[in-house]
Amino acid sequence: MAIAWSEIESFVTRAYEAQGRVERADVIDLAYDANANDDIIDVIDAIGSRVFPTVQATRDFLASQGHIAA
Repeated sequence: MAIAWSEIESFVTRAYEAQGRVERADVIDLAYDANANDDIIDVIDAIGSRVFPTVQATRDFLASQGHIAA
């Protein structure tokens, strides 16, 4: 099931602003801190071991895999 980008955008953006890249561990920590629901956690898990250079690259990947609504 795809979720809206707006549901994870702040986690991805905050991780990028803190690290200058997007990695699952950084995003997931922020989501856990916010007590995010399981659907959000599942989408973040889809990042896997990939490292994205930008927020947009992360969004593009998740959309291409059907995890977020484009």
